[in-house]
Amino acid sequence: MHTLAAVTWDPQLRGALILLVGVAILVGSVVLLLFTNLGLKLGVLVAAAGLSGLLLLLNVIWLMAPLGNGPIGYKGSNSGWKIQEIVQGDLAAHSAVPAVVGKPDDPSTEFPNGWTPLPTGNPLLASASPAADAALTPPAASAAAAPAPRFPPPFKTTQEYVVVGAWTKGGHNYLVNIAGYKVYWRIRKHQIYIKHQPHYVVIRVQPALPSVTLAGAAATLPAADPTKPVYSVVMLRDVGSLRLPPFLLGFGALIIFGITVEKLHSRDKEIARRRASGEDAPTGARPAGELQPA
Repeated sequence: MHTLAAVTWDPQLRGALILLVGVAILVGSVVLLLFTNLGLKLGVLVAAAGLSGLLLLLNVIWLMAPLGNGPIGYKGSNSGWKIQEIVQGDLAAHSAVPAVVGKPDDPSTEFPNGWTPLPTGNPLLASASPAADAALTPPAASAAAAPAPRFPPPFKTTQEYVVVGAWTKGGHNYLVNIAGYKVYWRIRKHQIYIKHQPHYVVIRVQPALPSVTLAGAAATLPAADPTKPVYSVVMLRDVGSLRLPPFLLGFGALIIFGITVEKLHSRDKEIARRRASGEDAPTGARPAGELQPA
């Protein structure tokens, strides 16, 4: 009873047992039928070829799903912005990110030199702002089970600060770099590249002044308090791996499918050769898997 209670309570153990039972029933029953009709070696080859071929087709379909986000299939992690650090005060002096600090003894490479300002309303800034807000404020009470933030949030709500500037650097994905010359290759709207280049975004915020709204007057926009320190949120774009798991699984299935099909083809050629030459086994038995005379 204790074992049954543990299996019922532990979702990970229960899920593993369900998977093992499903494989034993579905795959095992097919292997058993093939074994009784074709023999052990030929039955295993046919079962492996069929299963690997099915997995290959499924992974091809999963790879063709829009953005790798289809309703079914084995998917990897989503893309998003990862917080690298939250710095108070001078960013270049207190940062630990090489892209912000720049080259040693070369102030011209320090932030914001070489960084592109992001104006208000820029789509890149709009996509990175939610991640910065989540890092600057504590998680909601409903997300009590969420992991603790890496950096202590300096504010309690998003109304306590205003954005005073944003910059971006990197993110230019090119095919190869030959002696400093970057080669780009694009097919229609799709850019072809080997490796993603690091893409950074820095959003700087400052505590807001207390808002005062006079009776009958329009509400004023929040303004930054110049007497308070500036907080800089350094973020790095994580491109995710949505299509990587189905690609690896499909590639492995392709290898197994090719090996098993080649073995089956070699066996068929050997049977055809023996039939053409009139050869037979010493006892008169035919190769395994070939129908025996009544």
